[in-house]
Amino acid sequence: MTAISCPRADELLDALGRRFVGPELETHVESCADCSELRLVAGALLDERLDAIAEAAVPSAAAMWWRLQVRRHEEAEARVRRSLLIGQAATLAVALALAISLLGADVAAGVRHAVATIQLSTPWLLLLATWLVATPIAGWAALRQK
Repeated sequence: MTAISCPRADELLDALGRRFVGPELETHVESCADCSELRLVAGALLDERLDAIAEAAVPSAAAMWWRLQVRRHEEAEARVRRSLLIGQAATLAVALALAISLLGADVAAGVRHAVATIQLSTPWLLLLATWLVATPIAGWAALRQK
């Protein structure tokens, strides 16, 4: 396959796209082998494109309206889910803060002492840290999939 070397090839493509080839360009196409091959191939492709456009099934207005309503409903559900997730996280944070403040300094000291006495090896600490980081990310990803 050789590249088209005629300087009027772009002009011919534009004319074929407009569906009108002027008499001057028509005379050139008859005398130029590259342009006549381009007209044959590009013309066939453009005709196929027009046929495909003409045969394309356009959905009815009712179907499009229904799809739009379903999409709006799904977007509203996604906004509500995000709002609920933020509300739940804020509620949990407030509940933990209240529990710690109500239970007092003695319980906080006991918790600190219990945490300090836990002896974990490095692999267990890495596993625990990975789990603590990955769990919220997995939950967020699961909510995003819906």
